[in-house]
Amino acid sequence: MGDFKRADRVADRIKKEVSDLLIRKVNDPRVGFVTVTRVKCSDDLRNATVYFSAFGDEAKRQATLEGLKSALPLFRKEVFKRLAIKVPTLLYFRLDESLHEGDRIQQLLKEIREEREGNDDPEAAPSAD
Repeated sequence: MGDFKRADRVADRIKKEVSDLLIRKVNDPRVGFVTVTRVKCSDDLRNATVYFSAFGDEAKRQATLEGLKSALPLFRKEVFKRLAIKVPTLLYFRLDESLHEGDRIQQLLKEIREEREGNDDPEAAPSAD
């Protein structure tokens, strides 16, 4: 357990605190159902990027991002008061596209599998008359 860098431990704490604040204090209607997927801190703790996923189409996800950005002062104040970090850390929100991309890849694989299964169907094959 001692192998984790301080930045990793702080990132984990930031993730928990941001998630808690999303549930308890953020009332922006643009911010719907949001999941904090990970937080990445720089080694000097001066920058922390909060990755999140949000339900909805691209417009809805962008609106969520704007809502989170507008709540940055609340997050900065509350998170660092709770963590008692002396380093002035800047928070950034970034949409985590990995879940969306994973879904897209799964859909493409499903289409390929269905196409191959359709080609294996003897009734679908052209007749050799």
